[in-house]
Amino acid sequence: MRLSILLAGILIFSETFIFAQKENTFPKIYNQLSDAEKYAVEINKNDLEEIVKTLCSPEFEGRRFGTDGNKKAMEFITSEFKKRNISKSNGNWHEQFFKEDEKYGTNIIGVIEGYLYPDENVIITCHYDGLGTAGGILFPSADDNATGVAALIEIAEAFSDAATNNIRPKRSIIFIAFDAGKYEMLGSKIYSKYPIKPIEKTQILLNMDMLGRDDCGLKANETNYVFLLGNSKLSPIYRQISDSVNSIHTHLNIEYDFYRNKQVFDLFYPTSDHYIFSDMIPAIFYTGGINADVHSSTDIPDKISYSVLRRRAQLVFYTAWAYANR
Repeated sequence: MRLSILLAGILIFSETFIFAQKENTFPKIYNQLSDAEKYAVEINKNDLEEIVKTLCSPEFEGRRFGTDGNKKAMEFITSEFKKRNISKSNGNWHEQFFKEDEKYGTNIIGVIEGYLYPDENVIITCHYDGLGTAGGILFPSADDNATGVAALIEIAEAFSDAATNNIRPKRSIIFIAFDAGKYEMLGSKIYSKYPIKPIEKTQILLNMDMLGRDDCGLKANETNYVFLLGNSKLSPIYRQISDSVNSIHTHLNIEYDFYRNKQVFDLFYPTSDHYIFSDMIPAIFYTGGINADVHSSTDIPDKISYSVLRRRAQLVFYTAWAYANR
């Protein structure tokens, strides 16, 4: 036993030495704890709040699919991706256009290319469309789902900044803001048919929807929680990874059972974009749960807990980091 341990140690040392000799041609090893922590802090409350409030402003008209306000939201997210250097390795970012019932939609897609296994990938998603207006009343759709968009942009920025400093993931990370999430999840259906990287090589999909409220937990007055809802494609290790990164970094109370009621789970789980992929690949749905303002004109930015939103977004970031470098 001692001999095998000694030999393993020599092998690891040799591989590390060889890798160090090639540091000018290969990216830095990307799974160091200090690296993850360094870039996770870039996901901050102020930026999250600014993005949510911008998307919920009257200028965006509630972001309903096929409207001018929805197009403005697309342009805003695109500009935020560009500002944060979220792109494909050739310098281009992606737009995926589609049309339904004379309405035009756009999925916005950014990529951080993996340096060892670029076709293997981790996908992080949200939908950016909202309910729009009705009878002259604005439905801001703050939690549903400006919060997911804000988290996606901030997470993508953290990975992009790491890549700028030559700290790249082993596997590619794909960031997708889906359009038409509230229109039969059309945007995610389009991507599932026309993925930019092989869908069968996707390690996991992490979807964020209704991520910002802290008043919908299992216990009264509990605010520091998140629901993680997984599909049958997930191996048991996903809980180990989630629990591990959470215990080290984010310290949230993770609830894996949706209100401990399978009927509620079965009703809620199919309502967001991860569901389109649930028969194909492992997928996790991150959410703060069901609140009284969902699909209402009272779903406003002032009801979001930005400190909890930050920790939940960081949990997704750390989980993606782990999966991209397994």
